[in-house]
Amino acid sequence: MRSLLLCLLCALLPAQDAFLVKPYLQLGDAPTAAVRERLDLLWHTGDEEAAWSVEVKAGASWKVQGAPTYHRLDAPPLAPHRIYRATLRNLAPGATVPYRVKRKGEVVFEAEAQPRRPGAHRMVVFGDAADASKGQAAIAKAVLAVQPDAVFITGDLVYGRGRASEYRAHFFPVYNSEAVPLMRRVPFLGVVGNHDVSFAGYPDASAYFAYWSQPLNGPALRTGEKSAAPVKSGVHDAMVAASGPAFPRMASFSFDYGGIHWTVLDSNGYTDWGSPGLRAWLEADLEAAQGAAWRIVALHHPLFQSARSHFDDQWMRPISPLLEQYGVHLVLAGHVHNYQRTAPLRFRPTQVGSRGKPVTGEFTMDEAFDGKTITRAKGPIHIVTGAGGAELYDPWQTDAKASWQPWTRAFISDKHSFTVLDVTAKSLTLRQLDAEGRELDTITLTK
Repeated sequence: MRSLLLCLLCALLPAQDAFLVKPYLQLGDAPTAAVRERLDLLWHTGDEEAAWSVEVKAGASWKVQGAPTYHRLDAPPLAPHRIYRATLRNLAPGATVPYRVKRKGEVVFEAEAQPRRPGAHRMVVFGDAADASKGQAAIAKAVLAVQPDAVFITGDLVYGRGRASEYRAHFFPVYNSEAVPLMRRVPFLGVVGNHDVSFAGYPDASAYFAYWSQPLNGPALRTGEKSAAPVKSGVHDAMVAASGPAFPRMASFSFDYGGIHWTVLDSNGYTDWGSPGLRAWLEADLEAAQGAAWRIVALHHPLFQSARSHFDDQWMRPISPLLEQYGVHLVLAGHVHNYQRTAPLRFRPTQVGSRGKPVTGEFTMDEAFDGKTITRAKGPIHIVTGAGGAELYDPWQTDAKASWQPWTRAFISDKHSFTVLDVTAKSLTLRQLDAEGRELDTITLTK
């Protein structure tokens, strides 16, 4: 028996030693659905040479994929390491596919990947999560239990300064562990929040741009330009180099998934969506998506919310008329650590002040919509889903309806929770679940 255990341990050691971060799935630069899908597979290793290869199972045989590439990141306090990337190609849409990673010809990792589904699918959404809390871990397990096809995070991806060292400690061990093998099975997508962008004193900040692989079809911003994520020369050089073409362009982008067109916006204070270039990109993206069954805008800072915390962070409100004009159905945000849902809402700004000051205007609410018997909404519904793990904000307001804005229809701030979107061509059902899987709120939209 002792010999058998020793042999088993020796067999496991190469796989354990191979990775600093085990392989995880990303959509990659693939914004539109295709007859044959693809996914990016990333993993992190020490800074040493090794022969890596990736294979996808097709029928009874394994097909070798293109040779992996890597970027090297040398940003303290982590030791220099490599971020490898390979693309899984020629995947049947919606069909689960086994894949494996080899090092020096030896299989060191195996899992199954879920390519983009062409029609009905389940997307899980939450934000403000990875701070190593018990709430984060509980939500991660609950998300695994509902078996999503993909996961979207509405910003503040990792706390508290978006650093590579924080990803290593707080993010990957929770969402890509043996107990919660989410990221190795389904692609994670996300948008940067205020805790994800550069902080001047930390060379490993803005790790989002190096560690994620998402579409690069956003506004063509360059390093140092107005509205681009800020970096400090001489401090963040290694992170910018390791990010390649993703910095700063990957901060905003769009993609299609199963009949939904997602428009993803960097809403941080340095980004001016009223500028001609960014506004033109946003309008063109929404106009081109008119054939989609559903249109969702995702960002970190909500346009409308009732919590006392961050109440005056309203600078994204001026884009509301554009979202209404092009028939956006849902606006998903984080930033405020709770769950909120508005009535279908139209807004005309009348006074826009400086950042951090209220944006006033005229509201029009669809009072008839209830999401149960009347399911066709007149105007976008705004969702705050920022209860993914970090400390909850303003729990007292959950039962204090007098503190809610007139257009707020649901407010839950005493429980960590996440959003489940079940989507078909004709219906979109939104459910908010807590860490025990209990339903806190639900609505259905129909065409």
